[in-house]
Amino acid sequence: MLNIINDVKELRQLIKTKAHHSYLQKYIEEPFVDEDKLLLLWGLFNELEIPDNERNHYMLSTMLVQIALDTHEKVSNTNVMGSPGLLKNRQLTVLAGDYYSGLYYQVLAEVGNINMIRALSSAVKKINDHKILLYQYTLNNIPDLLNSFRAVEASLIYKIAEYYQKPVWMDGAENLLLLKRLHREKEQYRETGQSLLVEGIRLILFPHIAMEVELSKEQLLQVENTMDSCIEYAIQSVKQSKGELSLANVELHQRMDDMLSFTELKVNSYVKEG
Repeated sequence: MLNIINDVKELRQLIKTKAHHSYLQKYIEEPFVDEDKLLLLWGLFNELEIPDNERNHYMLSTMLVQIALDTHEKVSNTNVMGSPGLLKNRQLTVLAGDYYSGLYYQVLAEVGNINMIRALSSAVKKINDHKILLYQYTLNNIPDLLNSFRAVEASLIYKIAEYYQKPVWMDGAENLLLLKRLHREKEQYRETGQSLLVEGIRLILFPHIAMEVELSKEQLLQVENTMDSCIEYAIQSVKQSKGELSLANVELHQRMDDMLSFTELKVNSYVKEG
């Protein structure tokens, strides 16, 4: 297990070093490296007979794509007229996302795997398509809503696992990352009263009530209960994936256990607060 931890730490540092740009980092946040996605990638590639150098190139390029997507997600839609500082931040954030995308192509070009470029490009298109569905509120049932969150969070790893014909990793990535995203949505809702998940559920359950109209207590409770049902569904999916993954992936099994334990703690704290 120590080797896994060391490998992931080294890869994380490699990603941060590759993505670092001294000028950009003066004005915008340092790029975030999602260690759960990195751990999933490591587990997947560790099962494949691929030279270490090539494996690291694939993981590095995939995480650079993820960083590019996350960076573009941070671009503010607020009016920046009359605020040169905010305008500069927005422009540099867009530039940073484009810069990370360029790095991804550069890294993959060094390997020369056109099929991997196609797989990742397909994943990016899928992610953007489902982001549009989520933000335009065009989904009219809960399974489709969850499917879009699943696609946004896991498509990069899913497409790579599909390319290498590893269905267990396709499901494992989707289930773990969906649960993680749903937790984040619930935390955001509890802190701010808003979240993309809650807004999506509300429009599915009460499509004829305008968003600016406040729901009744009973209607709001129905939305919250549906959100909890979505999380419970994701929990059971993670448990199933955990049973299907190789026991050799000790660190990933531990991370799944941690996520499930975190869920139980959160549920108990919500009950006490309620």
